[in-house]
Amino acid sequence: MTIDEVATRARVGKSSIYLRWPDKTSLLADALRGVQVRPTGPALNDDAPDAPDAPTLREYLLEHATRRAELYLSDAGIAMLRLYVEARAHPDVFADIRRVAITDFVLNERRHVERAMRDVEGVSPTAAVQLLDAVEGAVLMHVLVTPPHLVERVRRGLPEYVEQMVDNQLRAIGLSPPGS
Repeated sequence: MTIDEVATRARVGKSSIYLRWPDKTSLLADALRGVQVRPTGPALNDDAPDAPDAPTLREYLLEHATRRAELYLSDAGIAMLRLYVEARAHPDVFADIRRVAITDFVLNERRHVERAMRDVEGVSPTAAVQLLDAVEGAVLMHVLVTPPHLVERVRRGLPEYVEQMVDNQLRAIGLSPPGS
């Protein structure tokens, strides 16, 4: 990727790109962060962690898993996954992108899960990392191993898949999802 390519695709001059982003790294970090942005609202607001309408652990995980699957299945999904791989393969080149768009995102998601787990009796908040890893990993693998000709079927079945997967993960840490 070059700034010239970005400017050409955006149909703007390179100077317009440089007015907003000082370099390619900043542009990539901002793009990755942009596709990962979570919806805002009272239930997901970082400023109101104890709001009465804050989501339950299950609600939060359902929303997170659905959002991530939809992202991975979107046009931006492949580019995002490639950036993840490149950040791992070339840590020096992608250090800023990793910190800003990957590490900060993961830490924020972990805080949300830990917050939701505070209200659950008998579950250690330290399980948040493993629970989030299990949900994120299941969604990622579900999307990655899907052959291209079955992507539309995966999209249609996503609500059922996500609900069953999240409920299975909750059972794995000793919780009984509604209707169990």
